[in-house]
Amino acid sequence: MNGAVSEVVSDSVPDCLVCGGCCAWSETWPVLMGARDGEGIPDELIDFDNQRMQSWGHRCAALEGVLGCKVGCSVYANRPLVCREFQAGSADCLMVRRKLGFEA
Repeated sequence: MNGAVSEVVSDSVPDCLVCGGCCAWSETWPVLMGARDGEGIPDELIDFDNQRMQSWGHRCAALEGVLGCKVGCSVYANRPLVCREFQAGSADCLMVRRKLGFEA
């Protein structure tokens, strides 16, 4: 995942509120894209030195719940642009799901 918008490539789009994989596969993602990206997100959830969301291991600090069961984003209304543009069912989505052991 490089921050670019991904096009949907799967006919079967995974349920994001069950999966959560895109929020738990990399400690360097999601990044903030500009000065206003991240407005409204509590400071303790932002890694200001690296201009990205804070992570706990590979998991975004805003991710709540259990991967593959039920998840949510504690800052959904103010989530970073890269999160807003990420597409369920895209090649990146399916790659992350495979890496986490979920069906693609």
